[in-house]
Amino acid sequence: MVRGPGYRRRSILAVVALAFACALLGFPAFAFAATAPHVADSTTPDTCAMCHRGHTAPGSFGRVAADSWEMTSSALALATPSNTGDTQLCYVCHGFEALGSGTDVQSSFSATSAHSLAPSSTVYGPSVKYCSSCHDSHGTDEITSGTPYPKLLRSRTSTGTQFFQAEEYCATCHLNRPLDTFDGLTIYRQTGHYSKLPDPANGTKIRCSICHVAHGSAIAPLLVSEIASPALVATFTVPANDRRLCLGCHPTSFGTFPGSVAYALSGHAVSSALTTETGEWPAADAKRLVGECQVCHAPMGRDNGSGTAIPKLVDATGRALCDRCHDADGPASTDTSSLAYPAAAATDLELLVAISPTATTAAQGRLAVYGTEATSTAPRALVGPREYRAAGPVGDMAVGDIDGDGDIETLVTQTNATQLTVFRSDALKGLTTFGTGAGAMTIAASAEYIAIADVLGDFNALPEILALDADADNLYVYRWDATLHVPVLVGGMTNPIPVGGAGRPTGIATGGLVGTAFADAVVTSDAGQYELLSEGSPGVFSVVQTVTTLAGPRGPSIGNVWDAAGVEIAIANSGETSDTVSVFAADGTLLGHVKVDAETGAQAWDTLIADVLPTSAGAELSVAVYGADGTSTVNVFPQATGGLDTPQPYDTGKGYGTGSLASGDIDGDSQTELIAGNGGWWDRDATKDMAPSVQVFDHLFSTLSMGAPLWSGGVELAGTAPALAVADVGGVGPSRHPVGAVAGAHNSTETPAFARHVECVDCHDPHEATSTVGVAPLAYGRIKGVFGVAITNTGAGTAITYGDAQPVVREYELCLKCHSGYSNLEGGRNIASEVNTRNVSVHGVEEAYTAAANASTFETGWSNDSVLYCVDCHDSANSAVGAVRGPHVSTAAPILARPYLGVLPGDTNLLCYDCHKRTVYFTGTADTGTESLFYAGATNKALHSLHVSDHGFGCATCHESHGSPTEDRIMRADVGYSLNAGGGTCDNSCHPSPTTSTYAR
Repeated sequence: MVRGPGYRRRSILAVVALAFACALLGFPAFAFAATAPHVADSTTPDTCAMCHRGHTAPGSFGRVAADSWEMTSSALALATPSNTGDTQLCYVCHGFEALGSGTDVQSSFSATSAHSLAPSSTVYGPSVKYCSSCHDSHGTDEITSGTPYPKLLRSRTSTGTQFFQAEEYCATCHLNRPLDTFDGLTIYRQTGHYSKLPDPANGTKIRCSICHVAHGSAIAPLLVSEIASPALVATFTVPANDRRLCLGCHPTSFGTFPGSVAYALSGHAVSSALTTETGEWPAADAKRLVGECQVCHAPMGRDNGSGTAIPKLVDATGRALCDRCHDADGPASTDTSSLAYPAAAATDLELLVAISPTATTAAQGRLAVYGTEATSTAPRALVGPREYRAAGPVGDMAVGDIDGDGDIETLVTQTNATQLTVFRSDALKGLTTFGTGAGAMTIAASAEYIAIADVLGDFNALPEILALDADADNLYVYRWDATLHVPVLVGGMTNPIPVGGAGRPTGIATGGLVGTAFADAVVTSDAGQYELLSEGSPGVFSVVQTVTTLAGPRGPSIGNVWDAAGVEIAIANSGETSDTVSVFAADGTLLGHVKVDAETGAQAWDTLIADVLPTSAGAELSVAVYGADGTSTVNVFPQATGGLDTPQPYDTGKGYGTGSLASGDIDGDSQTELIAGNGGWWDRDATKDMAPSVQVFDHLFSTLSMGAPLWSGGVELAGTAPALAVADVGGVGPSRHPVGAVAGAHNSTETPAFARHVECVDCHDPHEATSTVGVAPLAYGRIKGVFGVAITNTGAGTAITYGDAQPVVREYELCLKCHSGYSNLEGGRNIASEVNTRNVSVHGVEEAYTAAANASTFETGWSNDSVLYCVDCHDSANSAVGAVRGPHVSTAAPILARPYLGVLPGDTNLLCYDCHKRTVYFTGTADTGTESLFYAGATNKALHSLHVSDHGFGCATCHESHGSPTEDRIMRADVGYSLNAGGGTCDNSCHPSPTTSTYAR
């Protein structure tokens, strides 16, 4: 006989049991109920004598708590008192090789995983525990008269409330503890392991007992050795606490779970990596394979933090679950946790650039937003841009909390219509023009300038929106309407306010000047004046002073820049060659003029008062000097006694068109940086062409260091110097799929309509994903098993029939689940209509498409009929060894493997040159014959090179990125390009009628 560690004690108890059994032979027969001998049909001394002495006892058993029902004092028990409480008495019948009950309870308590009994202490429930801590040996409490609770169960809470059945019985001891894996009865009862399972057949109604035994088990934590679940035809033997336990009940596919056979082939299932077991019961160094179900799933449920069970029995919400292994020191080889955008970075400042091209290419205007590398230390490098489109051609820009919600809104004027665009912070997109209070807003007149400031002492303390219509010499004052969610004209005053005098308004600035609690405004005019506007009487904003200036005043700013008391007004005199900048006191008194240090003919264009030199006393006056196609400059004037010191000139460059300024601590180093906006220059003389840009000036204590240009793109974006702002407009950050930004929205089997969201499991099925490589367009291992959309193209563009792909067979079926009309997500772009195989021209994403371009124009590995994966373009731009690949996050927007936005078209790292030879499309050195098909035969001129290299136009000037429903060569529909057998014609704003440009090969 094999004897366990409790053999000695069992042997002793066996002797006691033998003696006890012999003693019982001397008693007359008893009348017992079904729970004999604990509950008798009649109470007689002989019945009690089975466990109790009549008069004396060997000693006292003590008790666990003063008001408990455990063994009290001696209880006159037959057993000899010891520190094991009543267990020795119970083991007389329920012990190893005992002669009483047929149930050997004692052996189970000697198993490797068991409830602790006296004398051992325990962290759960009463400590120490006796048999009577869980059982009512007399059957006193009854379900109905004469029927005690099954198994004679009885337990109590710490406050004395008694429970006799169901899960409350276990929960009297098993409360929600910080380190355990049980989040309480309320959570458990929200799970399928409660709601989908029947009560056990033993009558206890304790569904915990379907998986757990009460006393002890060879499988921790107290797991049963056999399960007979409703899903099984036969009883299942549990071999261990691993995936086999779960697959006993879940062998077949359900939802996104493919079943045990398919799961066994997944990357998780075949991995040999180990991870630490969680909970209080395992040893501190206990490990298990990462592919075990228990690594990711909590069979009793987990609280999502608000008292609700996390769906699918997962152990943590969203990416927190995946990042447990996919972190820097986890068992996974990919550290996706490092890709998460830190919550603390959401308050970092952004640089906003309103790119405003000339009228010729005004449709190219956009709002570019630069953030910083959130995970690095200050000073942080700028990343971006992320670009957003306004409702129309872009004009001026202003930022402010116009509705009092605590978030900064961005307002962009439209140069050709009576509307402005409101951009709001968005958890998924960074900024959005969709939703309540966002997007295009109608205003009374078009606005060339805009400002946001609290200029009126109204009841809601919100700032006003000042929109300056320079064409009609009117300043409109708007206030945000909280009910209509639109800007409305302020009443009770003249509105609009006539400004500009006999000339045209040229700029606006706001700030405190007259000493009230509200802001004032200064409007300059080319009539040689500026006007001061203030709240002259309650609720009335009006012109209160007009001051004569020198020629061409513009670009005003307000701040303390002179050693005189108070706040000053600085104005650039664009029409002057000597006294090019003037400084006025708040009351209009001229304090002095200064001259910029710049190339002859360059004009003082914009001013800014800000402290950009840490070692210089007070704020400095910075001036943007516009050089048109000549050299532009930024001058910085430190303060000096009695005025301003000699300027520090910083030439931005020839053709840069510097004309706007802003400041702010954009890199997080606690110092204010100066930022210059360069409009660039577009000319038919290719030697003068220059793309627009911004430049950040960092301090070198008493001087500045001019940073390299942050290019906005190609020359097609050149025009007015961009409006600039530095503000916290929300967690814009780098271009990314913002996993977890919308909590609780995901469902693994979701089909439209569903809320906008993104989680790891939207793209990766943990039960099927592998590392296998695919052939486009077929789904590769990383996305195997996920749900998507089935695409049937019935015509070009949006002529598409959508269905459910469960699971996806092709990669694009996953991507287009969100990026198409299938989900029709708010503000979503219908990429399915752009890659539609019925389009006139398209990049071959869904299937092979033979492009007109010659195969010789493609880089090695690509041809004119290649099929692309979405991730061939949309991937991480981090090419470092070991970097996480895939469309998670990228410094190149929109989640691109290489830059496409914010770079010059000749950049060797440009995304397009991954496939299309740069020597064909940029330098033209390989476009000598009929390579690109875009050349003029008479001169053998490579026209791609002419446009891209000579004139600096980016690919997006003429081409769509995915495809075109109506145009050849993936041309933009608004380019006016027509193709014929021998060449083509362009009839557009670049080549307007009647001087259209026609070429013949």
